[in-house]
Amino acid sequence: MNTRSLRVFAEVARTGSFSTAARNLGLTQPAVSFHIRSLEKEYGCVLVDRSLGRCRLTEPGQALLRHAQRILKVEEELSREMEGRRGEPSGTLLLAASNIPGEYILPRVLSRYRLRYPLVEPRLEVTDTRGVLDLVRAGEVDLGCVGSRDDEERLEYGRLCPDRLVFIAPGNHPLATRKRVKVDDLSGETLILREEGSGTRSHMLRILSELGLEISHLDCLVLGSTMAVIQAVAAGAGISVSSLWAVEPYARLGKVRVLALSGADLRRDFHYVILRRRPSTPAVEALVQVIEEMRPELEDELASFVGPPDRG
Repeated sequence: MNTRSLRVFAEVARTGSFSTAARNLGLTQPAVSFHIRSLEKEYGCVLVDRSLGRCRLTEPGQALLRHAQRILKVEEELSREMEGRRGEPSGTLLLAASNIPGEYILPRVLSRYRLRYPLVEPRLEVTDTRGVLDLVRAGEVDLGCVGSRDDEERLEYGRLCPDRLVFIAPGNHPLATRKRVKVDDLSGETLILREEGSGTRSHMLRILSELGLEISHLDCLVLGSTMAVIQAVAAGAGISVSSLWAVEPYARLGKVRVLALSGADLRRDFHYVILRRRPSTPAVEALVQVIEEMRPELEDELASFVGPPDRG
Protein backbone atom coordinates (compact mmCIF):
# COMPACT_ATOMS: atom_id res chain seq x y z
CA MET A 1 0.00 0.00 0.00
CA ASN A 2 1.26 3.47 -0.86
CA THR A 3 0.52 5.50 2.25
CA ARG A 4 3.75 7.48 2.14
CA SER A 5 2.06 10.83 1.51
CA LEU A 6 -0.38 10.25 4.38
CA ARG A 7 2.51 9.45 6.71
CA VAL A 8 4.33 12.64 5.66
CA PHE A 9 1.13 14.66 6.12
CA ALA A 10 0.57 13.21 9.61
CA GLU A 11 4.14 14.10 10.62
CA VAL A 12 3.73 17.69 9.37
CA ALA A 13 0.51 17.90 11.39
CA ARG A 14 2.25 16.51 14.50
CA THR A 15 5.32 18.76 14.34
CA GLY A 16 3.80 21.87 12.75
CA SER A 17 6.89 22.20 10.56
CA PHE A 18 7.93 21.01 7.10
CA SER A 19 11.62 21.09 8.05
CA THR A 20 11.15 19.13 11.30
CA ALA A 21 8.95 16.58 9.56
CA ALA A 22 11.59 16.18 6.86
CA ARG A 23 14.32 15.63 9.44
CA ASN A 24 12.26 13.11 11.41
CA LEU A 25 11.37 11.14 8.27
CA GLY A 26 14.81 11.29 6.67
CA LEU A 27 13.55 13.33 3.71
CA THR A 28 14.42 16.66 2.17
CA GLN A 29 12.10 19.59 2.76
CA PRO A 30 11.21 19.80 -0.97
CA ALA A 31 10.18 16.11 -0.81
CA VAL A 32 7.84 16.86 2.09
CA SER A 33 6.36 19.80 0.17
CA PHE A 34 5.86 17.53 -2.85
CA HIS A 35 3.86 15.01 -0.79
CA ILE A 36 1.64 17.73 0.68
CA ARG A 37 1.03 19.33 -2.74
CA SER A 38 0.18 15.92 -4.17
CA LEU A 39 -2.47 15.38 -1.50
CA GLU A 40 -3.88 18.87 -2.00
CA LYS A 41 -4.07 18.29 -5.73
CA GLU A 42 -5.69 14.89 -5.26
CA TYR A 43 -8.39 16.20 -2.89
CA GLY A 44 -8.78 19.62 -4.53
CA CYS A 45 -8.38 21.73 -1.40
CA VAL A 46 -5.76 23.39 0.77
CA LEU A 47 -4.79 21.10 3.65
CA VAL A 48 -2.00 23.08 5.33
CA ASP A 49 -2.06 26.83 6.00
CA ARG A 50 1.53 28.11 5.69
CA SER A 51 0.76 31.83 5.94
CA LEU A 52 1.47 32.38 9.66
CA GLY A 53 4.99 30.97 9.83
CA ARG A 54 3.98 27.77 11.61
CA CYS A 55 2.08 25.19 9.60
CA ARG A 56 -1.54 24.86 10.65
CA LEU A 57 -4.13 22.44 9.32
CA THR A 58 -7.14 23.85 7.57
CA GLU A 59 -10.57 22.37 8.28
CA PRO A 60 -10.22 19.89 5.37
CA GLY A 61 -6.72 19.12 6.66
CA GLN A 62 -8.08 18.25 10.10
CA ALA A 63 -10.64 15.94 8.52
CA LEU A 64 -7.94 14.23 6.45
CA LEU A 65 -5.74 13.83 9.53
CA ARG A 66 -8.46 11.91 11.38
CA HIS A 67 -8.81 9.45 8.50
CA ALA A 68 -5.06 9.29 7.86
CA GLN A 69 -4.38 8.31 11.48
CA ARG A 70 -6.90 5.47 11.24
CA ILE A 71 -5.47 4.27 7.92
CA LEU A 72 -1.89 4.35 9.21
CA LYS A 73 -2.89 2.48 12.36
CA VAL A 74 -4.59 -0.26 10.34
CA GLU A 75 -1.54 -0.47 8.06
CA GLU A 76 0.70 -0.83 11.12
CA GLU A 77 -1.51 -3.60 12.56
CA LEU A 78 -1.42 -5.43 9.23
CA SER A 79 2.36 -5.08 9.07
CA ARG A 80 2.68 -6.48 12.60
CA GLU A 81 0.51 -9.46 11.82
CA MET A 82 2.43 -10.26 8.66
CA GLU A 83 5.73 -9.76 10.51
CA GLY A 84 4.59 -12.16 13.23
CA ARG A 85 3.77 -14.79 10.62
CA ARG A 86 7.26 -14.52 9.15
CA GLY A 87 8.82 -15.25 12.54
CA GLU A 88 12.20 -13.65 11.85
CA PRO A 89 12.45 -10.12 13.27
CA SER A 90 12.08 -7.56 10.50
CA GLY A 91 10.36 -4.29 9.69
CA THR A 92 10.43 -0.96 11.49
CA LEU A 93 11.00 -0.78 15.26
CA LEU A 94 9.74 2.51 16.72
CA LEU A 95 11.50 3.58 19.92
CA ALA A 96 11.48 6.61 22.20
CA ALA A 97 13.88 7.32 25.04
CA SER A 98 14.62 10.04 27.54
CA ASN A 99 17.90 11.90 27.29
CA ILE A 100 20.37 9.62 29.09
CA PRO A 101 19.21 6.20 27.89
CA GLY A 102 18.57 7.64 24.43
CA GLU A 103 22.05 9.11 24.02
CA TYR A 104 24.28 6.87 26.17
CA ILE A 105 22.64 3.43 26.54
CA LEU A 106 20.40 2.58 23.60
CA PRO A 107 22.95 3.39 20.86
CA ARG A 108 25.24 0.60 22.09
CA VAL A 109 22.27 -1.76 22.59
CA LEU A 110 21.03 -1.04 19.08
CA SER A 111 24.50 -1.56 17.64
CA ARG A 112 24.52 -5.16 18.85
CA TYR A 113 20.86 -5.58 17.95
CA ARG A 114 21.41 -4.52 14.34
CA LEU A 115 24.34 -6.90 13.93
CA ARG A 116 22.08 -9.72 15.02
CA TYR A 117 18.87 -8.64 13.29
CA PRO A 118 19.80 -6.71 10.11
CA LEU A 119 16.25 -6.88 8.71
CA VAL A 120 14.95 -4.60 11.48
CA GLU A 121 15.11 -0.82 11.02
CA PRO A 122 15.09 0.87 14.46
CA ARG A 123 13.92 4.49 14.64
CA LEU A 124 14.68 6.29 17.89
CA GLU A 125 13.17 9.56 19.10
CA VAL A 126 14.88 11.23 22.08
CA THR A 127 12.68 13.43 24.26
CA ASP A 128 12.01 13.87 27.98
CA THR A 129 10.51 11.18 30.22
CA ARG A 130 7.03 12.68 30.09
CA GLY A 131 7.14 12.76 26.29
CA VAL A 132 8.32 9.13 26.10
CA LEU A 133 5.48 7.91 28.29
CA ASP A 134 2.96 9.91 26.26
CA LEU A 135 4.22 8.24 23.06
CA VAL A 136 3.98 4.79 24.65
CA ARG A 137 0.47 5.44 25.96
CA ALA A 138 -0.66 6.67 22.54
CA GLY A 139 0.72 3.53 20.88
CA GLU A 140 3.01 5.61 18.67
CA VAL A 141 6.14 3.66 19.61
CA ASP A 142 6.82 -0.03 20.26
CA LEU A 143 9.01 0.52 23.32
CA GLY A 144 10.21 3.43 25.44
CA CYS A 145 13.17 3.87 27.80
CA VAL A 146 12.96 6.21 30.80
CA GLY A 147 14.72 7.16 34.02
CA SER A 148 11.62 7.34 36.21
CA ARG A 149 8.41 5.34 36.31
CA ASP A 150 4.82 6.48 36.13
CA ASP A 151 3.11 3.40 37.49
CA GLU A 152 -0.25 2.78 35.89
CA GLU A 153 -2.00 -0.41 34.94
CA ARG A 154 -1.66 -0.11 31.18
CA LEU A 155 2.13 0.34 31.27
CA GLU A 156 4.50 -2.59 31.74
CA TYR A 157 8.11 -1.94 32.79
CA GLY A 158 11.34 -3.93 32.64
CA ARG A 159 14.81 -3.06 33.94
CA LEU A 160 17.15 -1.61 31.32
CA CYS A 161 20.28 -0.98 33.42
CA PRO A 162 21.41 0.80 36.60
CA ASP A 163 22.34 4.46 36.88
CA ARG A 164 23.88 6.67 39.53
CA LEU A 165 23.05 10.32 39.85
CA VAL A 166 25.95 12.43 41.08
CA PHE A 167 26.31 15.98 42.33
CA ILE A 168 28.84 17.82 40.18
CA ALA A 169 30.69 21.11 40.55
CA PRO A 170 33.22 23.00 38.41
CA GLY A 171 36.73 21.59 38.65
CA ASN A 172 37.99 24.69 40.48
CA HIS A 173 35.00 25.05 42.86
CA PRO A 174 35.79 25.23 46.62
CA LEU A 175 33.53 22.21 47.26
CA ALA A 176 35.53 20.15 44.77
CA THR A 177 38.43 19.84 47.24
CA ARG A 178 36.33 18.32 50.04
CA LYS A 179 36.21 14.59 50.64
CA ARG A 180 32.58 14.83 51.74
CA VAL A 181 29.99 17.57 51.30
CA LYS A 182 27.04 18.24 53.60
CA VAL A 183 23.70 19.47 52.37
CA ASP A 184 24.18 22.79 54.20
CA ASP A 185 27.22 23.42 51.99
CA LEU A 186 24.87 23.70 49.00
CA SER A 187 23.05 26.73 50.41
CA GLY A 188 23.87 29.86 48.46
CA GLU A 189 24.96 27.88 45.39
CA THR A 190 23.37 28.25 41.97
CA LEU A 191 21.57 25.00 41.13
CA ILE A 192 21.34 24.01 37.47
CA LEU A 193 18.18 22.06 36.70
CA ARG A 194 16.79 20.16 33.74
CA GLU A 195 13.45 21.25 32.33
CA GLU A 196 10.00 20.16 33.57
CA GLY A 197 9.24 16.62 32.41
CA SER A 198 12.81 15.37 32.87
CA GLY A 199 13.26 12.21 34.93
CA THR A 200 16.62 13.47 36.22
CA ARG A 201 14.96 16.67 37.42
CA SER A 202 12.25 14.79 39.33
CA HIS A 203 14.86 12.55 40.99
CA MET A 204 17.01 15.57 41.85
CA LEU A 205 14.11 17.43 43.49
CA ARG A 206 13.15 14.31 45.45
CA ILE A 207 16.72 13.88 46.73
CA LEU A 208 17.01 17.53 47.77
CA SER A 209 13.63 17.34 49.53
CA GLU A 210 14.70 14.20 51.43
CA LEU A 211 17.85 16.04 52.52
CA GLY A 212 15.75 18.94 53.77
CA LEU A 213 16.83 21.45 51.13
CA GLU A 214 13.98 23.40 49.55
CA ILE A 215 14.52 24.40 45.94
CA SER A 216 12.66 27.67 46.58
CA HIS A 217 15.61 28.72 48.74
CA LEU A 218 18.12 28.29 45.92
CA ASP A 219 19.13 30.33 42.90
CA CYS A 220 18.22 28.11 39.93
CA LEU A 221 19.10 27.97 36.25
CA VAL A 222 16.98 25.72 34.01
CA LEU A 223 18.50 24.15 30.87
CA GLY A 224 16.97 21.86 28.28
CA SER A 225 19.45 18.99 27.97
CA THR A 226 21.92 16.95 29.99
CA MET A 227 24.82 18.13 27.84
CA ALA A 228 23.87 21.78 28.39
CA VAL A 229 23.77 21.20 32.15
CA ILE A 230 27.21 19.57 32.26
CA GLN A 231 28.74 22.24 30.01
CA ALA A 232 27.27 24.97 32.22
CA VAL A 233 28.73 23.35 35.36
CA ALA A 234 32.14 23.00 33.65
CA ALA A 235 31.97 26.69 32.74
CA GLY A 236 31.40 27.66 36.39
CA ALA A 237 27.69 28.53 36.23
CA GLY A 238 26.75 26.45 39.26
CA ILE A 239 26.35 22.91 40.58
CA SER A 240 23.94 20.22 39.47
CA VAL A 241 22.93 16.58 39.57
CA SER A 242 23.40 14.41 36.51
CA SER A 243 23.81 10.81 35.44
CA LEU A 244 27.25 9.27 35.84
CA TRP A 245 26.84 7.85 32.31
CA ALA A 246 26.96 11.41 30.97
CA VAL A 247 29.34 12.91 33.54
CA GLU A 248 32.10 10.29 33.29
CA PRO A 249 34.11 11.72 30.35
CA TYR A 250 34.10 15.21 31.90
CA ALA A 251 35.07 13.89 35.34
CA ARG A 252 38.01 11.95 33.89
CA LEU A 253 39.26 15.12 32.19
CA GLY A 254 38.84 17.17 35.38
CA LYS A 255 36.34 19.58 33.81
CA VAL A 256 33.82 18.77 36.54
CA ARG A 257 34.26 17.20 39.97
CA VAL A 258 31.95 14.57 41.43
CA LEU A 259 30.94 15.51 44.98
CA ALA A 260 30.44 12.94 47.75
CA LEU A 261 27.24 14.21 49.40
CA SER A 262 26.55 12.85 52.89
CA GLY A 263 23.22 11.11 53.40
CA ALA A 264 22.15 10.94 49.75
CA ASP A 265 21.21 7.70 48.03
CA LEU A 266 21.64 8.56 44.37
CA ARG A 267 21.08 5.17 42.79
CA ARG A 268 18.28 4.55 40.33
CA ASP A 269 17.43 2.30 37.39
CA PHE A 270 16.59 2.99 33.80
CA HIS A 271 13.55 1.07 32.59
CA TYR A 272 12.08 0.03 29.30
CA VAL A 273 8.32 0.37 29.04
CA ILE A 274 5.67 -1.03 26.72
CA LEU A 275 1.91 -0.69 26.43
CA ARG A 276 0.28 -3.84 27.84
CA ARG A 277 -2.47 -4.02 25.22
CA ARG A 278 -0.08 -3.44 22.30
CA PRO A 279 0.59 -6.73 20.48
CA SER A 280 4.21 -7.82 20.83
CA THR A 281 6.32 -8.53 17.76
CA PRO A 282 9.44 -10.62 17.13
CA ALA A 283 11.41 -7.36 16.72
CA VAL A 284 10.39 -6.09 20.19
CA GLU A 285 10.94 -9.48 21.83
CA ALA A 286 14.40 -9.71 20.26
CA LEU A 287 15.29 -6.22 21.56
CA VAL A 288 14.26 -7.20 25.09
CA GLN A 289 16.47 -10.29 24.82
CA VAL A 290 19.45 -8.13 23.82
CA ILE A 291 18.77 -5.76 26.72
CA GLU A 292 18.67 -8.68 29.17
CA GLU A 293 21.93 -10.01 27.73
CA MET A 294 23.75 -6.65 27.95
CA ARG A 295 22.57 -5.58 31.41
CA PRO A 296 25.42 -7.28 33.34
CA GLU A 297 27.95 -5.65 30.99
CA LEU A 298 26.39 -2.24 31.58
CA GLU A 299 26.38 -2.81 35.34
CA ASP A 300 30.11 -3.60 35.27
CA GLU A 301 30.84 -0.55 33.13
CA LEU A 302 28.98 1.80 35.46
CA ALA A 303 30.82 0.35 38.46
CA SER A 304 34.15 1.16 36.80
CA PHE A 305 33.37 4.87 36.39
CA VAL A 306 34.95 7.67 38.39
CA GLY A 307 32.82 8.73 41.33
CA PRO A 308 32.28 8.54 45.09
CA PRO A 309 31.28 5.15 46.55
CA ASP A 310 27.63 4.24 46.97
CA ARG A 311 26.31 5.00 50.42
CA GLY A 312 22.95 3.27 50.18
